[in-house]
Amino acid sequence: MSDKSFLAGAADNVIKLYHSKRKFVGADACAAYISDMEKIGRQPYKLPAAAALSGRISERIEDGMQVFTIGREFSRQVLYLHGGSYFAPPNLFHWDMLTRISAAAEVCITAPIYPRAPVHTCSAAYSKLTKLCAESDFELFMGDSAGGGLALGLTQMLRDEGRHFPDELILISPWLDVTMSNAEMKQFEDTDPVLGIYGLKRFGKLWAGSLDIRDPRVSPIYGSFDGIKKLSIFIGTHEIFYPEVMRLERMLEGSETILDITVGEDMTHVWPSYPMREGREAIARIAEIIKYSQKN
Repeated sequence: MSDKSFLAGAADNVIKLYHSKRKFVGADACAAYISDMEKIGRQPYKLPAAAALSGRISERIEDGMQVFTIGREFSRQVLYLHGGSYFAPPNLFHWDMLTRISAAAEVCITAPIYPRAPVHTCSAAYSKLTKLCAESDFELFMGDSAGGGLALGLTQMLRDEGRHFPDELILISPWLDVTMSNAEMKQFEDTDPVLGIYGLKRFGKLWAGSLDIRDPRVSPIYGSFDGIKKLSIFIGTHEIFYPEVMRLERMLEGSETILDITVGEDMTHVWPSYPMREGREAIARIAEIIKYSQKN
């Protein structure tokens, strides 16, 4: 990657101002956040005004779950699962990124508001998403952060149950292991302006519910990658999840799964979604990957 843009250089400080890390590192702030998300999780999701004004996003209800669609005029189908530590709904950056990807790759992107913690556990999300996948013909799964982990876990579960599953995924800053047991993560916690180990461990346990936190449906890095042809991952070096992606690279070395990693030097969590040059370049790369997948 070339020299950082001005916005990329300022991103960490801006994020620190507007994206409080306190809920990930302090017990009281974490507890308050869980309480707030419980209230939000019981209410219908409202699309941000700026996203709604685009006129590109439609909504429907499937099995009681809000499902948003971008680019209905396109025939190719992609499933996108949003991040938010399994607690928060998607934000405006998500919708801007998805709208751009849909137009550039000429694909219809389905983005469900899946059941989230602390109101629900992962079992509820998998139940809803399995039904959605059975009624659709998704060629590719995508997801960011928690949604990246969920996309991978869903792929593994569909395969294990003998259902149709896409053999290619695009994951942005994926949360692969909710145990947060990789000691290397501690070295990245200070440089990550968004996430912290303490909060992520608490959120992960609530999301797991009755399942073991090493169950692949919760931490997909412990699952099998058999049948998955290609994983394309976008990760930044200022992310707490960076060591896990490097761990995955070592795990898949010599396997039949192609792992294509795009590393954003000094980039932070889910950087492809940010309105800066590096984010736009990442979106162009993602669209290229989607288009190429159609040929193979």
